[in-house]
Amino acid sequence: MPTSGTGHPSRDALLRDSYNQLREQRGVTLESFVLALNDLVHAVCPLKVADQPALRSFTAVTPEMTRAIGAWTKRVQRWANGDTEFPAWLEEPWAMALEQFGDDTVRQQLINRHGMVGIKLPTAENTSACGFQAMGAIADGMGQVISIYAQMMEDGILDTNDAALAKQLMPLLKKAISDLVAGGMLVNREVFGTTVQ
Repeated sequence: MPTSGTGHPSRDALLRDSYNQLREQRGVTLESFVLALNDLVHAVCPLKVADQPALRSFTAVTPEMTRAIGAWTKRVQRWANGDTEFPAWLEEPWAMALEQFGDDTVRQQLINRHGMVGIKLPTAENTSACGFQAMGAIADGMGQVISIYAQMMEDGILDTNDAALAKQLMPLLKKAISDLVAGGMLVNREVFGTTVQ
């Protein structure tokens, strides 16, 4: 996977790879992704695709509809294959489309590229399951963090000799922080009726 100057996978490679994983692992078809992406692009940044009709706006199969679907599909294929560079405006709708099909990592990876921590907001449906899921994520994440940190501290010194383990630790630590904050947001919402941190 091509990398950026920061050593992270390039934005384009990350988005393409996530799409291809969904196709392979979950059987997401190009046609369904094309339609979802078209909906989201028109919702998020309509001026960027003013030359491309909203595909759901067609009420009957016409030659114009067939041409529009064909043109948009070719555009998406070129982005997905890496034949054309992703424009910056496409990142958000592409990530949103991936999430619609079950991807839950690409947004976190994009955020991590900038040294930030992303928080996945807890969903409102089935609160008890959501609560158990939040606590499970916290416990799992903290267990991994503690395990690696213990290895780093085995010799009683935290120094540059721990760099290899630290590279494993940092993404897990960011995820654990994210899970803790999301768990706190769930408690705030369900117990106190507020979204204030």
